Amino acid sequence: MAIQSLLSRNIVVASLTTAVLLSAIAPGEISYSASAKPSIPLQFQIGSNKAIDYRGEHTLSAAPYVVNGITMVPVRALAEGLQAKLEWDGKAKEITLSRDGLTVHLKQNSDEVIGTFTKNVKLPAKVAVVKGIAFIPAKSVAQLLGAKTSWDGKHKKITIQTSEAALSYHYAFNQSEEGWKGAFADLPVDYDPAIYELKYGRELLPTANNKTNYGLKLTGMNRSDDLFMYVTKKIEGLKPGSTYQASLSFQLYTDQAGGMMGVGGAPGEAVSIKAGFVNKEPQAVESDAEGHPHYRMNLDKGNQKTEGADMKIVGNMVQPNDELKCFQPVAMQYAASLTANEKGELFVIVGSDSGYEGLTTLYLDDIKITLQPQG
Repeated sequence: MAIQSLLSRNIVVASLTTAVLLSAIAPGEISYSASAKPSIPLQFQIGSNKAIDYRGEHTLSAAPYVVNGITMVPVRALAEGLQAKLEWDGKAKEITLSRDGLTVHLKQNSDEVIGTFTKNVKLPAKVAVVKGIAFIPAKSVAQLLGAKTSWDGKHKKITIQTSEAALSYHYAFNQSEEGWKGAFADLPVDYDPAIYELKYGRELLPTANNKTNYGLKLTGMNRSDDLFMYVTKKIEGLKPGSTYQASLSFQLYTDQAGGMMGVGGAPGEAVSIKAGFVNKEPQAVESDAEGHPHYRMNLDKGNQKTEGADMKIVGNMVQPNDELKCFQPVAMQYAASLTANEKGELFVIVGSDSGYEGLTTLYLDDIKITLQPQG
């Protein structure tokens, strides 16, 4: 099977340190550059208005306290101590904490929380305001932002330690394919190229007046009741055997309207978009398990609308606005935890798993990956 690929390495690696943690509120926002990272733990003591961070000891506006066994810490002190960005929406009473790719959204007098990897969860205690100072549960928010906490019961001290620096990768494809490869599976080994119309490559995105913005294009005709089209990228230079919290986001461009009819299923809903992280190179390999040789994936992607152990469904080919007869971007994201292989490698894979027996064309752009070391 012909698989077009271009290996031109151009990885943007940015040091991220997920850190920060806790609490919120206070008008306006605090923003710090990423150049000065805290080198020592942040420490608070229950009932004391003294705290220690990378600047040394300083006085707090209000002392941390414990409610129902939950340690509550003032937001501004923690944001400043961890050099985090803090935003306060006074009208909505909402708080946003962020640092280098990880974000936590909170609301005053509420236990609702939305994190980069977490939705529909509750904090162990509500965000509280005491004499004009905002407090939040230290441990829970710290974990959502990649920081660790430890508790000294004897001295009633809480210590917050930032995690190892994260790695960030961004692929825009405006100069090259940046090391990504494209291929196809779930089709006969002796398929007829003339009727399958398989194509992978880097092309201009099909949007109005676009002359500069490129993406990765996948096209294929499902002639065998199934077709899997995918792109993959190897990430090197990691610590062998180390575990990473991996996150992925990307823009999928599709021109398929929802609610349409088609053989085998709708051209929008019957084409599942899947994503995954694995520690071996994704490949389409020959298999004769069905009596007739086919190309099948060497990982568990599931099949069509069924997920597998290695790939999960993140969306489908339905465009946002059916009234616009053009390719439209759809934002998709995925997160998982996995361990780098013995060579310090991980692989990311994004693909379409089609039950629709017809032609599918998609574009991928603005792919962002974050790898946060764990423990």
